[in-house]
Amino acid sequence: MIGKKLAAVALSAVLVLSSGIMAFADTTSWDSGNVYPSDVLNTKLLTPVKFLIDKKVVTGDQDGLFHPEKSITRAEFATMMAKATNNTNELDIVAKQNYYNDLAGYDWAKGYINACAKASLIQGVGNEKFAPGKNVSYAEVITIIIRSKNPSAVTTGTWPDNYILYAQMNMNSMISDRNISDWSAPATKGDVATMLYRSMPKN
Repeated sequence: MIGKKLAAVALSAVLVLSSGIMAFADTTSWDSGNVYPSDVLNTKLLTPVKFLIDKKVVTGDQDGLFHPEKSITRAEFATMMAKATNNTNELDIVAKQNYYNDLAGYDWAKGYINACAKASLIQGVGNEKFAPGKNVSYAEVITIIIRSKNPSAVTTGTWPDNYILYAQMNMNSMISDRNISDWSAPATKGDVATMLYRSMPKN
């Protein structure tokens, strides 16, 4: 009888110890996909994506992943830029203004797009249109980032060559490892996150 009691006590101790180890492992595990997208964990994108999520500039997709290889639209990037540059104080007011006439169906982004337009970060594509569903290009991304840092940085030359040249001469640390060969190509979420992270203050 005593032997059975001792065995039971020993088994209980093992179970308690095991549950304690599991609890510790769960609370200290970095690989918690419910907090940060699992497809950037243990990659070079974790730092920029984590920073942008913590700052509420970006979120994962509906499936909980980040999909760094995907392209993003001009509406999505304008939304990111408005948040990254703290141009979100008057969203309700600017959302009622009409900078562009092709934002039907983009109520979720209109305030952010207009806030960026008001701050002179973005321009339309002509005829009072913004083309919100069009993929944002690398040239557009770097142009808007440069404007957010210094509105008067580029005053001469023809777009986009003038902004690309400025970036190559003055922002090499931001773009050198992105290996951008076609500046007119759709920018990927991973590249956008990296460049935007590098452009933002860290305090």
